[in-house]
Amino acid sequence: MLRALDVATGEFGRRLALVGQSSWVLPTPCAPWDVHDLAAHVIGGNRFAASILDGMAASDAIERVMSSPQVGDDAIEAWGTTTASQRAAFHAVMALERPVDHPLGSISGGRFLEFRVFDITLHAWDLAHSIGVDEQLAPDLVDAVLGIVESGPPGMGFGITPLGRAPQHATPQARLLDLTGRASA
Repeated sequence: MLRALDVATGEFGRRLALVGQSSWVLPTPCAPWDVHDLAAHVIGGNRFAASILDGMAASDAIERVMSSPQVGDDAIEAWGTTTASQRAAFHAVMALERPVDHPLGSISGGRFLEFRVFDITLHAWDLAHSIGVDEQLAPDLVDAVLGIVESGPPGMGFGITPLGRAPQHATPQARLLDLTGRASA
């Protein structure tokens, strides 16, 4: 799953680099967020991850993240810095085995890694969809995240409502999008 994290952050970063100055206010599939809000959520998620993997309580990590701007003047720099910190935290000795304090309760670092891969992957698609660029995600990443969603609780514990419109023969990406309340074009 650590490789999937690298692929997911690559997918999001590649699309973030394509956001033009006028695109920051475009709507996203995650209403009421615009592109700036979406980027701030994912960058802030990286900061949150590094903090709780370092032993900080979830409430303190949320407070820390919410008390400062996430995107700043250079979204690519913020993305690169936070991605590196998150990656290092997940690669720390025993990081995947140790329990972390999460808003859903105490979970293993490995389960939290699945949440991050899920979140970053879906938001990479959201970002691509919002700015009108290539929406196709890496097939191995889609398969990994589809496995996470299909083996997880309904709505991933976050209240996500599947659309229920993907036919049986749909591609893995179309099934993933459908299960996570997103409609592919």
